Amino acid sequence: ADEMGLGKTLQVLSFLDANKGFGKTLVVCPASLVYNWYQEVQKFAPDLKAVTIIGAAAEREDAMKQADQADILITSYNLLKKDMEFYQDKTFTVEIIDEAQYIKNAGTMASKAVKDINAKFRIALTGTPIENRLSELWSIFDFIMPGFFFSYHRFRSTFELPIIRDKDTYAELMLQKMIRPFVLRRLKKDVLKDLPAKV
Repeated sequence: ADEMGLGKTLQVLSFLDANKGFGKTLVVCPASLVYNWYQEVQKFAPDLKAVTIIGAAAEREDAMKQADQADILITSYNLLKKDMEFYQDKTFTVEIIDEAQYIKNAGTMASKAVKDINAKFRIALTGTPIENRLSELWSIFDFIMPGFFFSYHRFRSTFELPIIRDKDTYAELMLQKMIRPFVLRRLKKDVLKDLPAKV
């Protein structure tokens, strides 16, 4: 949950590069970031072979033929939904979702698609605060660790309503304690002292 511009992509690529050869990675991000991810792999982890699965159906089919030789597959949320048949029989060691707020609504097809991927380890990246709405937090954790917060109905009655409606500080403290081990949170003001305050 680092703020924008603090190197979340670089941190993840360092992790993947240090563990190369351990299996395939799937990166799901907004369409506008697919090429950025590809370029970052080329720049910071050139030993890893990345393939972008984007474009028209024929282009994606060609890219899918190269998937077996790739270390990292990069696609968008929208195309992942369209290509689920291709991903259904695949097992990924790591699945990364960038701009994780895309799955803030657990009922959307994009949210269901990323959660349907068979992955052993999952990472959710966001440059925006994850405390916007507590339902977003539930959906992101449901992707990372399904069942950690039980059902949304139970999460809502245990945390969301007491915190939002009743201003229950105990419920808020318990929620903070539960998520703290799993959230790396850096703010620009803590990392880059020379930056002016955000307006």
